[in-house]
Amino acid sequence: MSVRQKVTVETTEGPTDFIVTVRQLEQRHESAPLLLGGDRTGLMAEIEIAAPDSLAGPTYFLSRLVGEADWIIDAKFSSNGFPLYSHGFGSRVTRARTLPDEICALLDGEAQKLTVARATGRSVPLELAR
Repeated sequence: MSVRQKVTVETTEGPTDFIVTVRQLEQRHESAPLLLGGDRTGLMAEIEIAAPDSLAGPTYFLSRLVGEADWIIDAKFSSNGFPLYSHGFGSRVTRARTLPDEICALLDGEAQKLTVARATGRSVPLELAR
């Protein structure tokens, strides 16, 4: 899968355009000991966010677990591949960071197009399609 789309984000300085490339979006399940957060089931996405005039931007790995209403950043890598942070799929033991609503709406829409999610959207708890 690869979806490339211009997304306009409202910022305090006004609207800012980004080119968002969704490289991967799929259902995922991982088993882990309770000490490490236990089993996690939800959606996983890999996206790149770049300025319209740049060759590349940072890559984000995000997850949205069943019952969650937001996409959470699990990992971020700079455009040259340097890891800025990486917590693993569905990790919720650190401060949760998310992306602007406009980018999350793109991910929600793509999840529905791929029919991997039955219910998704801002402030809507995630329900996976079976």
